[in-house]
Amino acid sequence: MKFLTNSQRQPGGWTFVEMLVAISMSAIFLGAAALVFSSISVNSKRLTRILDVSIGDSTKRNFYDQSGTSVRVYSAPNYGKAAFAQTFRDLMMEDSFESSAIYCLPRSINNSIRPEFLRYEAGDDGATLPRPRLDTPEAFRSFLAISEPTSAGIYDRSIRNLPPTDRPQASIYMLCPETDNGYIRVHAVYEIDLITTTSPSGSYASVRRYKNGSLTHYYDVFFETGPGDAFAPLFVTFEKESRAAVNEGQAIDRFKLAEGNPFHLVWLPDPAINPFKEPAWTGSDPASSPRAAYQHMAGKTSFLVALPMFPSI
Repeated sequence: MKFLTNSQRQPGGWTFVEMLVAISMSAIFLGAAALVFSSISVNSKRLTRILDVSIGDSTKRNFYDQSGTSVRVYSAPNYGKAAFAQTFRDLMMEDSFESSAIYCLPRSINNSIRPEFLRYEAGDDGATLPRPRLDTPEAFRSFLAISEPTSAGIYDRSIRNLPPTDRPQASIYMLCPETDNGYIRVHAVYEIDLITTTSPSGSYASVRRYKNGSLTHYYDVFFETGPGDAFAPLFVTFEKESRAAVNEGQAIDRFKLAEGNPFHLVWLPDPAINPFKEPAWTGSDPASSPRAAYQHMAGKTSFLVALPMFPSI
């Protein structure tokens, strides 16, 4: 019997039967894909709702520098808005990499403190004043009240690790490395607001970025009222574990877990999920665990961001 070597073999093609099978399978796959795409398109239009939500003239002007009392917004779930939220989160991470210090502050009213620089006399040439030690959000809050006195009426509650329940909104200040004597440049200010509305009933969520006092990026979404837990806290702050050497009580000491740099966990509203439609959470973590403060946020958003307090260290 004679065998052909590899060099003697002729390249072959598909047989007629194989071609028929391949064409049939391709037709099946393309048909299934067309049905899936059609279903997605139909359901997307059916599920998408655009609402006119009243947030008040002062709030709309504060957020967007626009007149009027209402905003037109998509109701959750909306996956197009979720894509905007993903881009926004990426921008927040990029800004954090360029910052030297990041502080989260809680509030209950609209924020108007979005400066380009923060003045401090201790940085002047020849100054004998001690430089501010901004090693905690509370230290930054106190410093901000000196540099921007009107901020004291906005950030009027002390903050250590967990925001007070009656201060459900949040601002995030990202500071630049110091370049000018006597001034600290503000890289960006992020704001997260969930406003309870009655027309229609629910919560209007707005997440925004300001640079030098001007709005640069934002996304928003409307959450209809439901039986779920409140979307709070918007952040928690973890301190260095070395601080555990000082006993300050369980409520504070449980957050002294950061092995290196202190950091914040920030929860951004997710347009793809209505957290108020999710079932209420049954707590399981003990009070000694920091998770007891935010375990109910599980499943409420896909946008959890970890921000180091001092990224450059």
